[in-house]
Amino acid sequence: MKNLVLFSILFLFAMTSVFAQSLTCDCKTDLAFIVEKIKKMPSYKKQIKGQKETQFETVYASLSKKLEQPILIEDCYKMLLEQMSLINDVHASLRFNDTYLTTENAKDDAKLSAFKTSDLFKNHPKTLRDLSELKKELSKKAIGDLEGIYGYGDQQQIGIYYADNKMDFIGVVLESQINQWEAGEIKFYLTHTNGIKYDVYYYNHETRTPSFIKSMSFENGRIWSYKKVGNTSNAELPIQDQSDWVFKTLNTNTQYLYFGNFSSFSKENKETYKTFYANVKTKLSAENIIVDLRSNRGGNSKLSDPFLKLLKNKNVYILTNCFAGSNGEQFVLKLKDLKNAQHLGQTTRGIIAYGMNYGYQHDTPSGHFMITPTDMNFHKYIQYEGKGVSPERPLDFDRDWIEQTLEIIEKDAQ
Repeated sequence: MKNLVLFSILFLFAMTSVFAQSLTCDCKTDLAFIVEKIKKMPSYKKQIKGQKETQFETVYASLSKKLEQPILIEDCYKMLLEQMSLINDVHASLRFNDTYLTTENAKDDAKLSAFKTSDLFKNHPKTLRDLSELKKELSKKAIGDLEGIYGYGDQQQIGIYYADNKMDFIGVVLESQINQWEAGEIKFYLTHTNGIKYDVYYYNHETRTPSFIKSMSFENGRIWSYKKVGNTSNAELPIQDQSDWVFKTLNTNTQYLYFGNFSSFSKENKETYKTFYANVKTKLSAENIIVDLRSNRGGNSKLSDPFLKLLKNKNVYILTNCFAGSNGEQFVLKLKDLKNAQHLGQTTRGIIAYGMNYGYQHDTPSGHFMITPTDMNFHKYIQYEGKGVSPERPLDFDRDWIEQTLEIIEKDAQ
């Protein structure tokens, strides 16, 4: 019921900001449409039984009663997300199709000025906190607290503070170099799900349209794309500008593999994999192998699992960060089944138990939203869904992870 509380909070917050939109839609028809799609997903069939099925139908009936008349588009979006939140399936998503402000119009001074006169801009949710007092308060927060001041690159300064329930958080713009944003506007809401994981209801930094992403970790002063000011440690991120397929020898006893992407949708990536595998197959000779899966975007097991045979008689040191997901996470668990494998680094994302083979996307009847349901069943990994796979040996965030791993390898050899 946790996420139901979240969306109730979001809905009430939107109502207190008057109306953020003038456009409405037939949300009841859209709700029926997404429920039909949801019920075909393997995650629904595996999870929604007995009491959970009763809850699902109760929420559906309750929401339907509220939707006898057309409602504002964003309020509809929140209600559709409320229904979807009853299933633990991070891959399944619902997208907001409308674009409030195009990238091109944001660069046009006249069109941007016109947008800022619209009700859509004027009535965007804003914090009720005094910004100067909020800045002072947040600047005193400890470096490990989620509350605090964050940078969105060098484009924005965001203040994150507790919502009234003292569990979830609100992100507000404190300063912005992005012209379509002003200080005081709400950029996102963070909802705590479990452990270090949060779901994020946010407004796109360019188009300002609402969106939703699940299972983001807060660790090392980072929550998704936002990094706490004053925390410059970024060792969990993969090496910048390296390709998705890297093989190199680090010393006489240790070799290194980096896998950034196992996708088979790209013909180019499949061809790169074939060449890479053939090369590694003949050169993988060291007793210790570092398998770096930081920020691995997942893909097809046909591009990952062939490496298991090459690694089965090696000492394998697996590196992951909070952005490693999908088939990348499944590959982590398969590697951990090897005789001499250790998992180092950071807990993965937790988008592992289901997937999309064909990736069908369906516009709702109103045309305002698009649902992407899952159609692949990896339910045996359900214990990691929305939680991630945790390492046996966490690494420090303020020192290079390859160097730390080499130190561990040296100690293990003693």
